[in-house]
Amino acid sequence: MKIAFISDIHSNLEALKAVLGEIDKENISLIVNLGDLVGYNASPRECVDLVKQRQIISILGNHDRAAIELKFAEGFNILAYQALAWSAKSLAPEHKRFLKKLEHTRMLWDRFLVFHGAPGNPDAYLSFLFQAKKAFNYMRQKTPGVRIGFFGHTHHRAVWQRDVRGKVSRLEMSQDDLLLDPEQMYLINPGSVGQPRQRQWKASYLIFSNEPETIQFRSVAYDLHSAQAKIRAAQLPEYLAERLETGV
Repeated sequence: MKIAFISDIHSNLEALKAVLGEIDKENISLIVNLGDLVGYNASPRECVDLVKQRQIISILGNHDRAAIELKFAEGFNILAYQALAWSAKSLAPEHKRFLKKLEHTRMLWDRFLVFHGAPGNPDAYLSFLFQAKKAFNYMRQKTPGVRIGFFGHTHHRAVWQRDVRGKVSRLEMSQDDLLLDPEQMYLINPGSVGQPRQRQWKASYLIFSNEPETIQFRSVAYDLHSAQAKIRAAQLPEYLAERLETGV
C-alpha cells in the first residue's frame, strides 16, 4: 500500500496539478491533504473543485477555517489577511460548505493521526522540540497505539521521532527513502505543495509505503509563471507572487 500526503496547497492550482500528475504515475492507494487548501494564491475555487473531484481525504487548515469565517484571519499577517479576504469573496457557497465539513484531526484505520497544525488545533505549530513533545504526549494519551502522525502548516518538510526511552529528536532530511522503526513514534510533515518555504520553488509532497514502512519526500516543477500571473491579475499583493519563486 502506498499513500500520498500533500499539504498547504494554498490555492495554487498549477502546483496541485503537477503534484497529482506525478502521484498518478505510481500505484497510490490514497491521497491525503493535510489542510490549507485555500489562501495566498489565486485559484481557490479551482483547487477545491479538483480536490472534491479526486475524492482526496482532506483536513481543515487554519486558512480553510478563515475562508469560511474571516474573523479567524484577524491574527494573520496583513498579506495573508488580504489574500484570505479575497479568497472568501471568490469561493461559492458550495466551496465553503465543503470546507466547513472538514475535521481538524482525523484517524485513519486506527493507525495514523492526521492533522494540520497540531492535534486538535489547526493554528498551533510543530516547529520546535517542545511543540513536538506536546504532540507526542497528546497521541500517547488520546490515541494510544498510534505511532505515526502526519501534519502540515509550517510549509517545511520535517520528521520528528520519539524513541522507546521517550527522547524526541528531529531527523535530518534526505533524498533517500527513510525506513521507519516499528518501535518508535513519528511526526511527519510533507512540506507545501503551493507555497514551499525551503528556499526552493518546486512543489513538495510525500509518499508513504507499507511493509516495510518507508517515506520518501518528493518535489516537482510546475508552471510557476502562470501561478504568479494569476496572483497579479487578481491584484493580490505583489510579494505573494515573488515569494513563490524564491521559496520563502
